[in-house]
Amino acid sequence: MDDAELVRSTCEGDGLAFTAIFDRYAARVHDLALALLRDRRLAGDVVESVFGEARRRLPGLLEEHRLAVWLLAVTRRHAALRAGPVAGPDRRPTLPGLDPEQDRLANLVWEAVGDLPLRDRTLIELSLRQGLEGQDLADALGVSVADARQLETEMRVPIEKGLTGYLVDRSAGGRCPDLTKALKGWDGRFTLKGASLISRHVDGCAVCTQAGFELPSPFALYASALPAAFPASLEAQGLERIVLRIDADARTVRPPSNEAFQEPISAPVIPASTPPAMPEATQPVDRPVPLDAGSSPEAGDPAPPLRSHEVP
Repeated sequence: MDDAELVRSTCEGDGLAFTAIFDRYAARVHDLALALLRDRRLAGDVVESVFGEARRRLPGLLEEHRLAVWLLAVTRRHAALRAGPVAGPDRRPTLPGLDPEQDRLANLVWEAVGDLPLRDRTLIELSLRQGLEGQDLADALGVSVADARQLETEMRVPIEKGLTGYLVDRSAGGRCPDLTKALKGWDGRFTLKGASLISRHVDGCAVCTQAGFELPSPFALYASALPAAFPASLEAQGLERIVLRIDADARTVRPPSNEAFQEPISAPVIPASTPPAMPEATQPVDRPVPLDAGSSPEAGDPAPPLRSHEVP
């Protein structure tokens, strides 16, 4: 069955249909959560909470064929609720292992992206590894299409340039004494400020510019990471603690109302002249779902709806 059929069957009380949804998407939810949080324990918690919420809210999903995007949106939100000020210790990606040098560079990029704020690595992860674009990317981020494009323009370009310079600095054959001097006092963490500093040097240095041309695209290196292996123990726990438990309570799920879901998914326009900044943590929860943990809604708030009806 396709996604729409599985959603409809689940809403009609078919427990096997929801089990099929879990089997189809649990590994992808886990992969996204692990990439964002870099913490295997928290990624497992996200899987459980995402599918727990999904089972309760599926009756309100109108665009059943967009189930995958909706699950990624919910995953992004639940990961933000658990994110700390820095990424967790699980920094190594799963790589193809075809070329040792490519893998080394990809590991460097993966580690560098882990130093970025959650908002930035969420955008990179959803667009590069999850392959979302246009309306799907905007809905997964919880912003309008226009704001998603603006975020890509204002964040991806400087980050990509900064990552290129970062690889130049970290490559044995591409070291530049002037770059080392320019980065004096830098602690080595890949922040947007550090990326800007590296980019300014590379733009004005013929040696580093040439070295950058000889390196693979840092975004291509990041995208080369394979999906993380889904732990067998997590699969067993998920089936027992999520699927079976919630299916037993499925009779308590009420049908959707006729009222449109009120939580907006558009975001205020971000001026092009300023770097992207998310709303403060004190904003009301009926504002657009933010991209960073600091201004995330509380755990009990509804997930991004993708034009669904409200489930009372």
